[in-house]
Amino acid sequence: MYNRMVNADHIFSLFGSGDDLDGNPVEKSYLDFKQTPLYWVGMFKKTVLNHINFNKKILKFLQKSNQELTIHEIQEAGEDIIYYKAWAYIRRIDLNEKNHLLAVDHYSDEYLDTALKMGISFFEEKEEYEKCAHLKKILDYFTI
Repeated sequence: MYNRMVNADHIFSLFGSGDDLDGNPVEKSYLDFKQTPLYWVGMFKKTVLNHINFNKKILKFLQKSNQELTIHEIQEAGEDIIYYKAWAYIRRIDLNEKNHLLAVDHYSDEYLDTALKMGISFFEEKEEYEKCAHLKKILDYFTI
């Protein structure tokens, strides 16, 4: 039977020492995925398309916390939260940036199409036409 203690230094050395081939220290950099266009488009799509489930949860929560609100008011509040949260992601997309275009391309399907159309419809009702125009540009980009 092979009975040997694990050498932690040996294991961690497998991941590199942080030096280049000449032994000079290399500065490591990490990408915060939440700060990428791929994340923003994906979260916009997910947030809008999952709003029905979210609305049900917020409806239950708000009914318990405030008896003065009607079901309709609670549903409207839930929709507002969803669409403005989704907007916080998609507003960062700049179609003049190559990596932003790649992110839109990555998520381009009938579900993104639906999410963008739902966003446009929501913001039209709120008369926030700048938001509609931004969403329309993204929609037009991948439907052409």
